[in-house]
Amino acid sequence: MALRSVYLNASEVMCATLGTETSNKVQTNESEVVAFKSFRDEIDNCQFGDILAYFDQLILPLFAKLSLTAEDLKATSLFLGSTSLDISAVEIGASDELWLSTTNKINRALVQRYGLNDLEFTFSTACTASANACLYAKRLIAQGKIDNALVIGCEFYNPLTVEGFKSLDLISQSGLAAFAKGRSGLVLGEGLAALYLSEKAAEQCQFKLLGGASACDTYSLTMTQEDGSHIAQVITDALSDAGISASEIDVVKVHGTATLGNDEAECNALTRVFNQHQPPLIAFKPFTGHTLGACGVIEIALYQQCQQQQNYVVASYAYDSKELMWPFYVKPDFTQVNTVLLNYFGFGGNNAALVMQRHKA
Repeated sequence: MALRSVYLNASEVMCATLGTETSNKVQTNESEVVAFKSFRDEIDNCQFGDILAYFDQLILPLFAKLSLTAEDLKATSLFLGSTSLDISAVEIGASDELWLSTTNKINRALVQRYGLNDLEFTFSTACTASANACLYAKRLIAQGKIDNALVIGCEFYNPLTVEGFKSLDLISQSGLAAFAKGRSGLVLGEGLAALYLSEKAAEQCQFKLLGGASACDTYSLTMTQEDGSHIAQVITDALSDAGISASEIDVVKVHGTATLGNDEAECNALTRVFNQHQPPLIAFKPFTGHTLGACGVIEIALYQQCQQQQNYVVASYAYDSKELMWPFYVKPDFTQVNTVLLNYFGFGGNNAALVMQRHKA
């Protein structure tokens, strides 16, 4: 069966601002103040109505960009990836019983709100959730099962997530420095983004999604092998699925959480795959924080935004090559970049990689 091409026709993103290395602050249950990245001035739990309002701010401009009709939306399937979904809206009842949401509550609300196709998918595979949503949407479009997909990544602040990462001693007090030799951990963040994928390229289309791969590493309950072997295999499978060689990759968008083990594993994987050619790295998490399950779609949308605006900002530490585990891309734009590898490696060992290429009409 001949597979169809899949195009990224438009995107929208709401997250902390690129170029801003300072962070907001949140307080833990033990009254400790930790850094947190947000698109909001005041950070607190979101009620479900607030969540839907944020989606309106994100998605309605996306639909307007493409002049989508009600008929177009009815032919659009929703793929949503998130780690915590709407947990920030969970309430304690009068009897102190915990009320739990259904997994696809956000999806069903968005399908009804925007008149989307009834076929919808929710992904919750830790940090790879929305990357996997994008990968599976791409596959269904390529196979002719669907024609259009709205792919969303979302993560909203909630104390449970902050407390969890604090208990693992993974939160940095000095900022997130991905792939820096002196890195000290991650900074959490929140945000949401949306991509519109289709089997036809719109007039403003800039990118084609070539392929990708995803797999679970059973090495550990919490992490992938630090020798990078499993990640390297996922990247190799992604390149094969995309029909290109490692030498054709111009830049690598690293997962780059700045935790000791995660960056070491990813760097080891890059060394295994790119043994003849060393493409430079780009990293968004120093600015956005780690948005967990949303980072897949958020970082694709940010990459497209940088391409559209012909502007790319590098984290200040990335200019000091002696302090880096791998060279960074330090040019002010992506005008010379054709093909990008996008890496996402999740808590629990779920690893994913996508390959995207500039579309030439």
